[in-house]
Amino acid sequence: MSYVFDAVSDRYRNTENGRYVNRSDALAYVERSFGASRGVVNGYAEAVVSSSLSPSDWNTRMREEIKGEYIRQYLLGRGGRGSMTDEDWGSVGGMIADQYRYLDGFAAEVAAGDMSEGQIAARARMYVNSAREAYERGHYRAVRETKGEGRWDIDTGKENCDDCIAQADRGWIPIAEIDIFPGQGQTKCKTNCGCSFSYR
Repeated sequence: MSYVFDAVSDRYRNTENGRYVNRSDALAYVERSFGASRGVVNGYAEAVVSSSLSPSDWNTRMREEIKGEYIRQYLLGRGGRGSMTDEDWGSVGGMIADQYRYLDGFAAEVAAGDMSEGQIAARARMYVNSAREAYERGHYRAVRETKGEGRWDIDTGKENCDDCIAQADRGWIPIAEIDIFPGQGQTKCKTNCGCSFSYR
């Protein structure tokens, strides 16, 4: 089964039967990828605390997981590998490089041995969650030429921070005025943000 992204409708379409994937289903794919990646880094936390994984190897595997999740999320937002441009790959690379710099400090703390498994796992999940920014930036770039306005949508199934509620209260704004994305870390909920943008 193959899908293509249609920037005009802002939806994926099944090339075999012509049916469109609705937004909630597309976002469910996003969440499934996050869930799988969180499970992986939870396992790494257990392994490094039990010494079955060295801090150095933990760092290497965390880098691989972060890179993989950022690329998966960006591709989901952008409309697939065929939609990627040099600008897109550069953007993904820049976001990943930022996370690697943050991870270096985290890895030093892990190597010092002063963190519990739960602390390591919780913080590692925040690195995974930060890839939401990659999805949102990819999505923005996929529709910026075909849509005029964007709206910050809060996740009604979760408790939302004041910053996210304030963003949502702006309603529909010109797409050119969007300067902050869910998961970017500029809201009080930081990378734990579960919000998303919709466009029209």
